[in-house]
Amino acid sequence: MGALDGLNVIDLSRLLPGPFCTALLADHGANVLMVEAPWFRNDSVLGEVPMVRRNKRHIALDLRKDKGKEIFFQLAGRADVVVDGFRPGVVERLGVGYDAVRSINPRIIYCSLTGYGQTGPLANRAGHDLNYMAATGLLDLIRDRGGNPIKPFFQMADLAGSLYAALGILLAVVARERTGEGQYVDAAMTDGLLSLLAIPISFTASGFRFPGRVDNNSRESFPCYRIYETRDRRHLSVGPLEPHLWESLCRKLGCPEYGPLQFDETARDEISARLEELFRSQDLEYWTSLLSEADDCVAPVLKLEEVPHYEHFHAREMIHITEKGVPAPGIAPKLSGTPGSYRIPAYEFGEHTVEVLTEIGYSSDEIARLREEMTIWHP
Repeated sequence: MGALDGLNVIDLSRLLPGPFCTALLADHGANVLMVEAPWFRNDSVLGEVPMVRRNKRHIALDLRKDKGKEIFFQLAGRADVVVDGFRPGVVERLGVGYDAVRSINPRIIYCSLTGYGQTGPLANRAGHDLNYMAATGLLDLIRDRGGNPIKPFFQMADLAGSLYAALGILLAVVARERTGEGQYVDAAMTDGLLSLLAIPISFTASGFRFPGRVDNNSRESFPCYRIYETRDRRHLSVGPLEPHLWESLCRKLGCPEYGPLQFDETARDEISARLEELFRSQDLEYWTSLLSEADDCVAPVLKLEEVPHYEHFHAREMIHITEKGVPAPGIAPKLSGTPGSYRIPAYEFGEHTVEVLTEIGYSSDEIARLREEMTIWHP
């Protein structure tokens, strides 16, 4: 039994943030129904991401048509949560926004997940993850040696927004248990990412200059919090910020004299140069083996293709091999009493359209007519 068993969720979003959000709910028992327009079947951005498709059902439904909206409202009347990932105003123009759903289901929790939120000067501005990282100051923290911002290769703002959207939904579910009333959740990717940047923003306001602001791995960084290259051109992350851990590492590396000089500005270049030379003298495997039992905040920089084979993640059941043999992240977090589970394989586009319509009373003839009219689509 999952923690969210019985929670019925409709996800209208098509791009990754919304489906990531509802994937967290689905893994823990929520009945998530993905709704996409029929014409997206040859252009789905989620096809290569099995994690966001598992434990869900999918229908292809045209919300622009009256019969499509009729089906949607039948589903929404039975739902606990609706998630949309459109820009502000789109669901209202379609006639399926919060007020419309609330009029038939006062207990509904309606979450809109957008880039800049529903209010503010940027609310209607188009954007993607790179823009959100720029606007929140994240890219100011990640620069190359020339001082130029570096573009990360994964969606940091999208994922931050997804997490906060899921949190907002669960908070609203808890509140509904007390009040009996649903509510609207305005979740923004920029809001989520900005919240995660609380420490650097506060430190900067206090006059602190981040060592990694220009080149994350330059000698402006303290040697106790850096990434070092090894002989085989691999890399090792070294991060013992606590003095006793730094001193322990220095002893293991044969340079105990550096222990008391952890944050000594005058010794920083000397220590950095010595550790650079030291780590380049052996391969990554040597250092990983040598320091495997050490409690010194050291970890290898794994290649993405190595992660699915990492022993620790297998022990944590955080690597799930799909039916097609593709590795995907496992279920997090781990609950002792109501753990998440794999119940439904990753869906195919429109796979459950007939099943869902049959459940709400449509006959096979009606379903056939709806498909002819392209109000729905199924394989």
